[in-house]
Amino acid sequence: MNPISQRQETYFLLGYMLLPLLGLVSVAMGIWSIVIGHRILGVVLIVVLTQVFVWGAVWCIGKRRRLIAAAEDEVDASMSDEEAVNAFNAREALRIEAERITAERAEAERAARENREHPEGPAGER
Repeated sequence: MNPISQRQETYFLLGYMLLPLLGLVSVAMGIWSIVIGHRILGVVLIVVLTQVFVWGAVWCIGKRRRLIAAAEDEVDASMSDEEAVNAFNAREALRIEAERITAERAEAERAARENREHPEGPAGER
């Protein structure tokens, strides 16, 4: 099992949930401090503490992305040449199939639009 600092789930939790929530709480506390008359404390909470939480979240998100990329590279490195070619071909086949489906939908929409504009059919057919 990976140590907790090398698990992307930890950075997901910190970067997308915990640190942004703490940033929002510190902003709320800062605004409340300003409202009740503690202006210096409120400004410090808003400017300093909130920025620490925001940049901590940004750093965690970046670290998570690097861990995911490293894990994908390890998987690619563990494949034999034939497996890598097969994986590439499978990805390409999926991409080509998606493009074909998109083109068919666009053609069907174009044909439906033409049928609405000219319900009697193309010129010359009556």
